[in-house]
Amino acid sequence: MVKVKTGLILLMGAISTLFILEGVLFAQTTGKIIGKVRDKQTGQPLPGANVLVEGTTRGAATDTGGNFFIINLPPGVYTLRVQMLGYETVRVERLRVSVNRTTGVSVKMKPTVIKGQVVVVEAPKVVMKKDQTSSVRNVSADEIKVLPVENMSGIVGMQAGVVHGHFRGGRLGEVAYM
Repeated sequence: MVKVKTGLILLMGAISTLFILEGVLFAQTTGKIIGKVRDKQTGQPLPGANVLVEGTTRGAATDTGGNFFIINLPPGVYTLRVQMLGYETVRVERLRVSVNRTTGVSVKMKPTVIKGQVVVVEAPKVVMKKDQTSSVRNVSADEIKVLPVENMSGIVGMQAGVVHGHFRGGRLGEVAYM
């Protein structure tokens, strides 16, 4: 009888110890950062901004509402770097992350001008005949010599817009100029 009671006491003690240690064994050891990135002038959310935790490989991109979250960060003090094309880079320093806690941050980014070199694009003016209502394609004698055709209809059939004798959706009996 004494052995049974001792065994029961030991079993109850082991179960109690497991319940007590469960909190310690399964406790989280990391925290997370959540936040929102907005335009400083308009207050509108900025989707696609890059949020990086300096000194780590962790980071996130904001969603369509300007929200981001970075999970599983070891406890410590971090600096966030927020970047987006067309905006000045923002650094949020001394951001404390604690175990099993969520640290919130709100970032407002100032629009800026993108600096770069001047690009000049030049093109000749397209010559269009205002009285011409159709497309024209000229085939030179040199081109005809190298084309794999036997007659004039073969040359016409090789042009854009011609499919099996039909010109741009027209039928065989309709007018075509050659």
